[in-house]
Amino acid sequence: MDGHDSASGTRQVFRPRRVLAALMAAAGILWVTVLVYLLLSFDDVPAKTFFAVIFFVVFFGVSLTYYARTRIVVDARGITYRGMVRTRRFSFKEIHKVDVLPGPVTVYAIRTNGGFVNFTSFFQHHRRLAALLVERAGLSPMVS
Repeated sequence: MDGHDSASGTRQVFRPRRVLAALMAAAGILWVTVLVYLLLSFDDVPAKTFFAVIFFVVFFGVSLTYYARTRIVVDARGITYRGMVRTRRFSFKEIHKVDVLPGPVTVYAIRTNGGFVNFTSFFQHHRRLAALLVERAGLSPMVS
């Protein structure tokens, strides 16, 4: 359940909007199609062209992995941030600040004793997640 209480009422999961993963997958498929078309249809395609197409295939593959895998789970004891490569767990006591950087895409930086993690307004219910973190960590309220 994205951003909603689980059956136990204490575990909430926040993820990037699913449409972003779908768009990255569609773009990746498009560029794989272009790559196959180039390989099958043309004889003397410059190496630069292949490298450019391969770059886009890799770029959209990495983007898809990020949007499909990343999530933040908030439970009674703290948060678990699952990124593209690693998973990190923080108790609410370890969170000492939540920075909000407004802009066309709002960036939220969760500062902890063990480093920081961030999420953006591309997450569903991102404002509620930030407010929940501030509340549970016992921080002063965020200014809107």
